[in-house]
Amino acid sequence: MKLIKNIISKIDVTLFVIYGFLGFGSMYLASFIRSVTKLNFWAELLICFLIISPIYFLVRVLKKKYSN
Repeated sequence: MKLIKNIISKIDVTLFVIYGFLGFGSMYLASFIRSVTKLNFWAELLICFLIISPIYFLVRVLKKKYSN
C-alpha cells in the first residue's frame, strides 16, 4: 500500500489530465487522418507520429515554462 501511495504522489496531476484529453484528441485526429487519406497502415502511423508526438512535447515544454 505504501508503494502505491508513493507512486501516486509522484504523478503530476496537471500533465495527467492534459495528456488524457490529448489522448482522446489524438484518437479523433488519427481517425480523421485515416478517413481523409487512403494510405497504407505504416504511412498513416508515420504521419500520426509526426503530428501527435510534437504536441505532447509542446505541452511538457509549456508546462515547465508557465508553471514556475
